[in-house]
Order: sequence, then C-alpha cells, then structure tokens
Amino acid sequence: MNLAAVLRDSWRITWKNWGLWLLQLLLLFVFVPAMTLSGGFGGVAALVALPMPGRAPFWLRQLRELPAAAWIGIAAAALLVLAATTAVSWMLQAATMRGAAMAAERGSFSVVEALKLGRQRLISLLTLSVIFGAIIGALGLLPLLIIILLGSRFEFAITLMNGAQTVLLPVNMVLGLVLLIVMMSVALEDLKPGAAFKRGWKVLSAGWWAFVFVFGIAFVLSLLGSMIVTVTALALLVPGLMLLAVSTPLGAIALVIGGLLLTPLAGFLFTFIAVFTLVLYTLAYREAARLTTATT
Repeated sequence: MNLAAVLRDSWRITWKNWGLWLLQLLLLFVFVPAMTLSGGFGGVAALVALPMPGRAPFWLRQLRELPAAAWIGIAAAALLVLAATTAVSWMLQAATMRGAAMAAERGSFSVVEALKLGRQRLISLLTLSVIFGAIIGALGLLPLLIIILLGSRFEFAITLMNGAQTVLLPVNMVLGLVLLIVMMSVALEDLKPGAAFKRGWKVLSAGWWAFVFVFGIAFVLSLLGSMIVTVTALALLVPGLMLLAVSTPLGAIALVIGGLLLTPLAGFLFTFIAVFTLVLYTLAYREAARLTTATT
C-alpha cells in the first residue's frame, strides 16, 4: 500500500469535490440535536446533584423531587433520540464515503448519486446504527443518570462516574474505529451486517497499520486545528474583553466583530479536517481491501 499516494489523492479529492463538504455540513446539522441533548442532560445532572448554598430555586427543587422512574423514562427518551440521530448520521457518512470512492475512481460525483444508498445499504445501516447507536448513547447517558439518581451522595456519584469514564474511554475509541470500518464495508461493498463485520475484520487485519497511520494524521490535524482556533480566538476576542473595562458598547461591538470573524474560520477549518479525514479512511479501506484480494 502506497500511503503517500493515499495522502495525495485524499488531498486532491477533498479540494476538488465540494459535494463532500456539503454532506459534511448536513452531518453537522444532524449532530446539533444530539450534542444539545447530551449537553443538556449533563447540565441537568450537575444542577440536580451539585450541592448549592442557601435555598434552591423552586424549579430546581421540583427537578430534584422527580422520582427515579421519571428520570429513567427521560433517559430512555433521550436514548431514542440519540439512536435516531445516529442512524441519520451513519447514512450521511456512508454517502460521503461513497462520494469519496466515486471521486477516486472517476474524479467527481454528484451528491444525489452518493445519497442513493440502495435498499440493502439502508437496511444494514439502520440495523447497525440503531443497535450500536443505542449502546454508545447508553454509555454516554448512564454515568449522568447515575449522578442524578445518587444526587444525595454527590461525592460518591462523581467518583463512580469518573471511574466509569476512565474505563469507557478506551472502549468507546475502539468501538468507534471498529464501527467506522464496518460502516465502510456496508457503504463501499454493500454488505449485510454480519458479512460487514467479517469483511471489516479481514480488511483491518490486512491493513491495520494504514488505519493507525490515518488515525495519527486525524489526531494531529484535530490538535493543530484546535490550536489555530484557540490562538485566533484569543487574538480576536481578548481586545474586546479588554475594551469592556473601558467602554461596554465598544467592547460588545469588538466581541461581535471578533465572533463574526472567528466563526467562519473555525467552521471552514474543522469541516476541512472532517472531510479530509473521512476521505483518508475511505481510501485506506479501499487499498486494504485490495490487499485482501491479492492474498486470496
């Protein structure tokens, strides 16, 4: 496998096929409800369990008095929404992978063409995403639910959650990579779930080092992107914060201008990283799949 060629082709495909960017933006909009829901549930867990001086507000006392069954029902409803969001996001990721593969084969593709996943792909993606989306969602919500249910024993709940997160972090990372490869087996080779797991294992065994390389590239790019956005944010927003001490209107105007400049830069940078990374994974999968064919 020629990793230099994979990098070069991924760079070319990323910049020459704006349909991939559009699909990634659609994916971002799908993730917004899930991120809002998870963040909101985490915020509620902190409010319910965190000890506060003085008398708590009425609405907070009402939350704290909700029975355990109600919180379990709320968590179950949140889990259903997360599973549904996962299903849609997987379909968009599969479409992006198909678009990247088409662009690698013939230089371009249409978004409509990439979105035509076909009946079997849709069934396979729906099955996998509902099952594993529920598992991943449960792994994220369960520690927060424990905090809520053990609100009267806050310190013990936090210790328990920290321990759970320490254990679950590597599990989530491994599960995420495995599911990504299985998703590529479905998206690129139109396999059923059982066959996709077998094929994914075969491809990973043949080209695991390529996936490790791509994971490293993705990590470095994400780190660099975060550093660039952080430095830019400091350069654009700190002057506004300093102006607030002198003049509230001027400071507010400076912060708004800084935010307007920062938002498109951050959006462009992170969209590029997401598209380039997914194209890298797609081409690495294609090359690893060819290795399995060559060895059989």
